[in-house]
Amino acid sequence: MHSSAGPTENTDVTVRHPGFARFSLRRWSPFLLLVVALGYGLLTTIVLDTPPLPLETGLSRLPTTVAEPLHTHYLTKPLTDILDQERWLDNNWQPVPESHSGLGYFSVPVTFRVTFENPGNQPVRKWAVVSAPSLDYIQPAVIGEDGSASLLPVMGDLYPFNHRLIALPQWVWPITLPPGTSILLFEVRNAGPTMLPLSILEPDAVISESAGTLAWKAAITGLLVFALLFNLSIVAKMKRPGLAWLSVLMFSLIYSQLVMEGFGLWYLWPDLPEMNRLLNITLPLCLIALCQFTPHFMPVPRNAARILLGISVLAFVHLLVIPLALPLFGQGSFLVLAMGGGAMILGLVLSQFRSHLYARYYALSILAILTGSLISSLRTIGWVPINGLTDSAFFLGAAIGSLILTSAVGRQMLEERKRRLSSDIRAQQEQRLRTLAEQDYDRLLKTHRVTGKPNRAMLEESLDGLDSQERPYTLGLIRLERFNEIEQALGYRTTEELLKGYLRQLNSFLKRLFGDRLVMFNGYAIASIDTATHAFALHRDDESGATGQLLSELTGWLEENFREGRFAFSWNASVGIAHAPDHGDDVASALSSAGFAALDRRQTLTVYDPAIAEWQYRQQMLMLDMEGALRDGEMWLEYQPKVCIRDRRTESLEALIRWQHPEFGRVPPDHWVPLAEQVGMIHPVTLWVIDQACRDHDRLKTRHGEHIALAINVSAKDLAHPEFHNEVSAIARRHGIKPEELILEITETAMMADATAARTMIGALSKAGFRIALDDFGTGHSSLGTLATFDLDELKIDRSFLKDILQHPTRQRIFRAALELGDALDLDVVVEGVEDEAVAGWLQQFPGLYGQGYYWARPERLDNESQALRADR
Repeated sequence: MHSSAGPTENTDVTVRHPGFARFSLRRWSPFLLLVVALGYGLLTTIVLDTPPLPLETGLSRLPTTVAEPLHTHYLTKPLTDILDQERWLDNNWQPVPESHSGLGYFSVPVTFRVTFENPGNQPVRKWAVVSAPSLDYIQPAVIGEDGSASLLPVMGDLYPFNHRLIALPQWVWPITLPPGTSILLFEVRNAGPTMLPLSILEPDAVISESAGTLAWKAAITGLLVFALLFNLSIVAKMKRPGLAWLSVLMFSLIYSQLVMEGFGLWYLWPDLPEMNRLLNITLPLCLIALCQFTPHFMPVPRNAARILLGISVLAFVHLLVIPLALPLFGQGSFLVLAMGGGAMILGLVLSQFRSHLYARYYALSILAILTGSLISSLRTIGWVPINGLTDSAFFLGAAIGSLILTSAVGRQMLEERKRRLSSDIRAQQEQRLRTLAEQDYDRLLKTHRVTGKPNRAMLEESLDGLDSQERPYTLGLIRLERFNEIEQALGYRTTEELLKGYLRQLNSFLKRLFGDRLVMFNGYAIASIDTATHAFALHRDDESGATGQLLSELTGWLEENFREGRFAFSWNASVGIAHAPDHGDDVASALSSAGFAALDRRQTLTVYDPAIAEWQYRQQMLMLDMEGALRDGEMWLEYQPKVCIRDRRTESLEALIRWQHPEFGRVPPDHWVPLAEQVGMIHPVTLWVIDQACRDHDRLKTRHGEHIALAINVSAKDLAHPEFHNEVSAIARRHGIKPEELILEITETAMMADATAARTMIGALSKAGFRIALDDFGTGHSSLGTLATFDLDELKIDRSFLKDILQHPTRQRIFRAALELGDALDLDVVVEGVEDEAVAGWLQQFPGLYGQGYYWARPERLDNESQALRADR
């Protein structure tokens, strides 16, 4: 796909003080360089130039010469040397190749010898025409039949004004061609290519031949002037400093071609012929402007931009040095540099020709400039004929290239205008949207984003009014416990829509139920604290019994299943009630009290009780301190053996976690482990227990034997972690523990919470070599068929099976059925909670049975010495 992106341009923001100065300097720096370069060239021309040679003779001494040139030769000698030594008839003159119209580049004067032959019997009046106005110095001389030399007027860039026969670009000398053979000498002094395009024409032919050429050159020059003015206006209006380089390029082109065509600035300043010597300044300026314009017109890689900058620096050095006539600096070296720079730019634009629209414009422009430069170069060395077209090849190519770039800039300006119009339209649209947003600002500030009901700020504002009037009220906080669960099952969009429908029904029910007792929040009976928590408030009166009855009706409504379309489910709502100012003297305190009450899941509606709040505070502090307790040594492991009932041999040890809290003292596991499972913090605890047990394994083997295995309790949340089996395997490998030496105990309830996920994880753990035990069997609701699908190694019968078992035959039969189930599943069976000798004696009748309980041993912590040894290791 072709991109139509515009040229890259770093546009600065106009600011005042130093920023404004930097912007102005950057914007006009190309024109500053142009003025400085031209001033430098003019200064060096005036200071370093040599005075013109005196005229030895004028037109009055013109002898009779021949009509048509026969042969052209050249010699790298000044004309004065040839005339003084009369060397025009020597044999060491070099012939000018017939296939070449020029000699290339010479840094020394070159004298041409042209032999004429007039086959007629009468003298012929002709005009000798040289269409090379860019030559710096031309001194003609005519050799008469008697061998005398007559000098014609000197012409060139420095001497064109008082000697021109007619005001045309060509330099014309009137001559008389007598019958027979004559010689015409021309000395050419040129800082660049050396050539002598000599023609012998009739007087009328000179003007007629030049008129057409002058017309189309003038037309192109006019187009360039228009393009220059157009670019200047763009630079001023669009404030893009990079486009100023295009203006410098076109000015330099116009000036160069005027000089090369012989017009120059002598029309304006006839007394300053030095102005025509600035060609060596304007041509390097063309190259500098082209190199500097490129990065502003299209994307250029950083390294390429540096190369272009280097070429610009070399061109500037050439600009400074060439007026000094130093070695290695001349038109030839500049031509090589210019062709290299042009090739570089052409390569850049061709690389982006397909992807960047303006690169195509630039490619055509550079191709036109390079083509004109190549034709001009070939003309200077004589490989193409000299005519009006080849004389102006560089001018034509550069003009076409500049016009192409100007059209691209014009297109850019149109696109910029379209973008501005589009921006204006977008600005108007944004203004309309801003107006709508401002009109809706009050609703956005006071409305919950999802539910559309008044938010917490609106709730607090309404209740603050009651507090300021010292009017008591009852605040209810409704928590939808299953919101996150339903959102995970149905997706947030569907769940939010169902929630909105539920809140609409709840809002209507509250209005019907409580009527005038309701505190309204901007016309609604409920306010949304967050998506799962919502509040309502009632004015308090003396009829507390009636309010209690109404709250009971609300409880019944909340306990019913919510039905919407094809969905029917319970949100599992819990309501916390707080009475202000009894349970909080401001809104924040009342909300906190109601929130504490809503956390009680033993019943749907709970009135705030300070004792319950204290218990909840303790639970919250335990969760906050749990990670620090693991890190600071407040938690440790105690180990309780599993023994073979027949011989009392210890077969394995169960690792049990203990916590000594600095504020609450000894905290039993059942006081914090369920909450840790609920809030998702149990997994790091499980990994810590596994890691700690593996650290203690070597010392436990020393105490109980090499065969000893370790049993560790695993939560349902652990089974939900997809990488749990890899985490356990990594810990075991780190401590050098074989997987079969670890028994992972999973409760029946945890296993059945998500049977599919548990079955997958248990299978992965069993495949890794870990032994799996089903803990607390008999307290859940698993079936025999379900248990048979799990990879189990051990069955632990819950302590509830042993309660009064010696006095109740029915319990004994149930116990035997459990043992038969374990035997049917080929599992090791462990009986938990054995605490007295009578029960232990009764259990000995069952072979292969294992037991665990206080009768054999209580959980014990490793001694302090072992702890110190472990810390050192």
